[in-house]
Amino acid sequence: MYNDKMIKITPDDTYHYFFGYYDLQPYDESGKYHLAHRVKFADRLPQKDDVCEVGVIEVATRRFIKVGETTAWNFQQGAFLNWFTNGSIVYNAFVEGKLCSVVKRLDGNTEKVLPLPIASLSQDKKWGLSVNFARIYAFRPGYGYAAAEDSYAKENAPWQDGVFLIDMQSGKSKLLISYAELANAFPEAPFTDGKLVINHVTFNPSATKFLMLLRNFPTENVPKRTQVLIIGVDKTVKKMTDYQINSHYSWKNDNEFVIWSLLEEGKGIYFFNAETGERRRLHNEILDKDDIHCLYSPNQTCFIGDSYPYVDGHRHIYLYHFADGSVHDLIKIKHDEPKIGDIRCDLHARFYQNSRTISFDSYCGEYRAIYQLHLGE
Repeated sequence: MYNDKMIKITPDDTYHYFFGYYDLQPYDESGKYHLAHRVKFADRLPQKDDVCEVGVIEVATRRFIKVGETTAWNFQQGAFLNWFTNGSIVYNAFVEGKLCSVVKRLDGNTEKVLPLPIASLSQDKKWGLSVNFARIYAFRPGYGYAAAEDSYAKENAPWQDGVFLIDMQSGKSKLLISYAELANAFPEAPFTDGKLVINHVTFNPSATKFLMLLRNFPTENVPKRTQVLIIGVDKTVKKMTDYQINSHYSWKNDNEFVIWSLLEEGKGIYFFNAETGERRRLHNEILDKDDIHCLYSPNQTCFIGDSYPYVDGHRHIYLYHFADGSVHDLIKIKHDEPKIGDIRCDLHARFYQNSRTISFDSYCGEYRAIYQLHLGE
């Protein structure tokens, strides 16, 4: 266990600090800076006028450098804060009555404002994907934004809404695939008879396709289920699973990804090939117990996964090595957070580019904070 080696990198003040989702890169290439959100409360959902500061932590000094503010944020994924290019950051915001994304330099100067919020950013920073965060808020407030309204709230599968492709240089965008097209492609009753929501989208490394979780709004008679789809930027659509229980995932390369699922073969970690549709279950006693956030290391020798506290009341970070199939329980933490649900503090462990350092969010004290852990050489 590495609990005694975890280092707090955020300041000791009266703010709550967090980064956000497990599959985003918080470190700059030098490792000097770590992206962060800063807020004054963590015991309720954010409302439409609640401000979140975005900026960077200078890791060596634990100093927070404020770059901007936003009202388009949540506790699970923040404002989709990302590194952009030439020492700048990009994050979602609510400007002049509309959701958008803002690119700023670390000195706070604005480089550009793009007309849509981002839900995924290509590795080369040339392309973005956008979805309806107001629709997500109605589905699950912890992943959407309270600041906006859904123009298609009364439509189960609108033609005008879906996944948008953004040119991150020009700001031009187009509807790549609509809810109606998705519902018509795979009309699996009873799930597509109701309202649909696109919950997560993520580019593959070359941005030629993206992985998507398509979910139904649960009703009294129909539970929430998730269909895993692969969408090409050429609008090709490939189904990976039916409407089943599918959760957190990570791309290994342009065609392979890992995901935690409950499928016909059982629950646990599955490896998929997006090209062939083949899948293989890992079968691991530890990792099968609980849903985890799966993330490949940059050198792809291992993956990490942080768990929920359902099994033993603690949150864990597990490390799985491909070479020998071993699982290491790196961190075991019992949070002091006031509530759970959509304001819970998941660890959301993520790698630094060297594959030997991870950071994670935690609520093991009076305030939310960001911690760092070195795994060794």
